[in-house]
Amino acid sequence: MNHSPILHFTHAGIHCVDLDLMVDFYCNKLGLVIIDEGVASTGHRLYFLSQDPEIHHQIVLFDGKPDNLPFNPVNQLSFLVKSLADLRAYYHFAQKAGIQNIGQVDHGNAWSIYFKDPESNPIEVYVDSPFYSAQPCKEPLDLDTSDEEIIARTEKMARNRPGFQTRAQWIESTRKRIAEKRALKP
Repeated sequence: MNHSPILHFTHAGIHCVDLDLMVDFYCNKLGLVIIDEGVASTGHRLYFLSQDPEIHHQIVLFDGKPDNLPFNPVNQLSFLVKSLADLRAYYHFAQKAGIQNIGQVDHGNAWSIYFKDPESNPIEVYVDSPFYSAQPCKEPLDLDTSDEEIIARTEKMARNRPGFQTRAQWIESTRKRIAEKRALKP
């Protein structure tokens, strides 16, 4: 074989200061379900959480995170939804669940909401847009407007940024770049 197999990222593990609080948040505020739980050979309790019946766990939470770290080692956890309507519904779900400080962002290539879990780990819930926009791109989003208004505003913004493409064009060009790179591997 002259190239590595394709990788599909499926889950992240997070050490927690207050494991019970974090499990409660991810299950009762985000809607994940405990799939498995146990104690690792290190003695750390752990919970495997998922919302997808085909993926054993999307998040695994461990206890044992020191509470005196100089910074949060988790940059972001991102969850993909299927449509703009699903993003809007999740936004309203998160509001009703009492999640505070939910940011709404138009990235040109995706629409996102952002908030933090009880230990300040940033969480993104997003849906891809039908456009490509060079990143970083962070424009306002208002999920209280219609899908048509959001799509039109995003398209106008993305067309005015360098390298505009439709999502389909971007996928095809990216597919070619990856294939070329994989072909060059020894």
